[in-house]
Amino acid sequence: MTILQQALLTQVASFFPDAVFYKQTTQRIVALTIDDIPTPNEPNDQSTHLILNAIATHNQSISNPTQKAKATFFVISNHLCHETQLLQTILAQGHEIGNHGLEDLLVAAQYPEQFQQHLEQAHDCISRLCGKPLRWYRPGRAFYNQKMLEILKQTPDYEPRFALGSMIPLDTNSWSEHPQFTAWYMSQFIFPGSILVLHGGTATRSENTAIALKSILKTITEQNYRVVTLSELWDSPS
Repeated sequence: MTILQQALLTQVASFFPDAVFYKQTTQRIVALTIDDIPTPNEPNDQSTHLILNAIATHNQSISNPTQKAKATFFVISNHLCHETQLLQTILAQGHEIGNHGLEDLLVAAQYPEQFQQHLEQAHDCISRLCGKPLRWYRPGRAFYNQKMLEILKQTPDYEPRFALGSMIPLDTNSWSEHPQFTAWYMSQFIFPGSILVLHGGTATRSENTAIALKSILKTITEQNYRVVTLSELWDSPS
């Protein structure tokens, strides 16, 4: 990331103190986040497993357990199959689960009561399936408002801020979804404390993310960074 890019990100973050864009730290760590998982109505959640397998394959080349890549997977609850074991598998592999809502929509346009129902229903479903509290909520389209913030702050266990990222993701656009472009684009946002954003949610996006991760994780490792969950990044010393 250039000095100009970093200055711009810092300026944007200063206008939105109730959102997490990055972590101020000198440590060479970045958080990897994956949105929109799983792919709805898909047998055995196979496309999300492509993403998990890409991270696991990368980790096979890492001998030090503390250096192995981990990610935070932001789940859309309406994408989940009934009684799926996917979330347990994600946790068993050392990753983290976050709440990305009931469905993929612009929740900032909802009435407060609608948003509260959206947040709570997604939470109840996701937390029941993974068997543990959730800490992070990422709003659809990355937009939020003050009423949403008030509701989030009243929700037990959640951070009182919205989980955003250090980049505007381009991997959901047909003109910029190629894995090679995604890998290059993400490499421009590697800096201490950055939050990277990729997507699942469809078979094509998940496959593209799995392919891009092979290059992205290699690049990050070669630059002597660790890839961690959002919670590990947020809890790390400055």
